[in-house]
Amino acid sequence: MSVRFSAAGRRFSGSGFLFDKDGTLLAFDHWLEVMRERAQRLAVRLDLTGPETEALLRFMGLDPARPGVTNQGIIPLPRCDAEAATAHYLSEACGGGLEEARALVERVFREVDEEFPFERYIRPTPGADAILRAIRRYGGRTAVVTHDTASAARRHLAALGWTDLVDAVIGVDVCAVRKPAPEPVLAACRALGILPEQGVMVGDTVGDLLAGREAGCRLTVGVLTGLGYPEELAPVADLVLPDLTALTLG
Repeated sequence: MSVRFSAAGRRFSGSGFLFDKDGTLLAFDHWLEVMRERAQRLAVRLDLTGPETEALLRFMGLDPARPGVTNQGIIPLPRCDAEAATAHYLSEACGGGLEEARALVERVFREVDEEFPFERYIRPTPGADAILRAIRRYGGRTAVVTHDTASAARRHLAALGWTDLVDAVIGVDVCAVRKPAPEPVLAACRALGILPEQGVMVGDTVGDLLAGREAGCRLTVGVLTGLGYPEELAPVADLVLPDLTALTLG
């Protein structure tokens, strides 16, 4: 069903809404605590010293002296790239084999996915909850296209009560090809039962928007709630909005 919406004083319509997850629907705040938990578990398994643990925290994007501050580190990286970078760092810092480090990192990241209290830390970006509920109310369909795993993404969505508001989740375990390639967006369109030209891609990075454009989406919408800057997003977006409150359905 085609859903009408407005933004920046213009009218549009689309049947399927394809959202990036982190920085678009979810604020990045929770990643500080997720990375801290991952680093601390790795430090225990490897019996790292205090200075070695602090160096690992900094590598993963945290400032040990200022708990709420990030230097970004590996936080912006897609899940598989973050795992690979951490394994390479540990093999160099600790002198072990790369394959052993990779196996440990994958295991620890998976444990944190399963055990971390996401419900305590995850929060939506402005307007995210309202837009998802409006899309459902007006008969549209919604997919999340993320560089996280689909299973982890579904847990994050569930933490905000969004399980029934998202029809499909395309993660790196569902489609191995990553944005900015169009394949994840095309997979999301197939999952929703729509043609790409019926889809609206919404994201906070150039990669999100290029993926939507290359897939043939009718509209690409950039939002400034994540990693992208206006001057970066504007050349590949039909619209650049401060956040999702700027989209009005109906």
